[in-house]
Amino acid sequence: MSGSARRIGVVGYGKLGRHISNAILNEPSLRQRFELAFVWNKSPESIGPEIPVELRLQDLDVFAERRPDLIVEVAHPSITWNYGAQFLRAADYMIGSPTALARAGVEAVMREASGSYGHGLYIPRGALPGLEEVLRMAAGGGLAGASIAMLKHPSSLNYHGELEPPLDQTIGRREIYSGPLRELCALAPNNVNTMAVLAMASELGFDQVEARLVADPSLEHHVTEVSLLGPESAGPRYSLKLVRSSPAAIGAVSSTATLDTFLSSALAARDRGQGVHFC
Repeated sequence: MSGSARRIGVVGYGKLGRHISNAILNEPSLRQRFELAFVWNKSPESIGPEIPVELRLQDLDVFAERRPDLIVEVAHPSITWNYGAQFLRAADYMIGSPTALARAGVEAVMREASGSYGHGLYIPRGALPGLEEVLRMAAGGGLAGASIAMLKHPSSLNYHGELEPPLDQTIGRREIYSGPLRELCALAPNNVNTMAVLAMASELGFDQVEARLVADPSLEHHVTEVSLLGPESAGPRYSLKLVRSSPAAIGAVSSTATLDTFLSSALAARDRGQGVHFC
């Protein structure tokens, strides 16, 4: 193994964590450029024998002893709340649950930590269509408004708000939420990470991006609809609508296209210095 290999620590061992870890361990094209620093999971018994014992981290508090260059979170927003600033003290950090940044004060803390320690906070693109266009418009001052809708099968949603009738009794297309994104990030943190990417990339923030969450039992895809608006002017207003439809098994939180996209993001999360970056 090359001494210059980039060391990646993986926090969480669900589908995404397993996919990233096994790719780094087993794909010949990656093994000379990357190595696992550690794998941690809230339930250690969920980590199978495919991960060598010496790479399993029992106590996340001692992550820095493994000398990671990049830490990839694929677990839960609470990881960022509890460890995000500490991670940035030691390494670059890719946040797989960017809904964590919607909690009051968290985004500011993470930005400050990145600036103080010189490491990058990386946000994966996920299923957001048109990320490059969003970034271009935001950088040029041409993005004045944005809205996003996500449509999923009811069994793919984990919604913490009260619904009548309950979500599992949904028999037709049904709007679950409509309003500012910040509140929705608390109500469905595992389902709307793509929306959080838009809030950060657009520079409009979680209060200014309007969000809709729709349950539709006829869907075999996760559908994401983004609408971007230019500044108001005397003439017609610029608008752009983008739609992405990703195949997804019924009950799946992430589409089948997400695994390789997320791996690509993890491999690209490097060498951009302090601040917030998208990959």
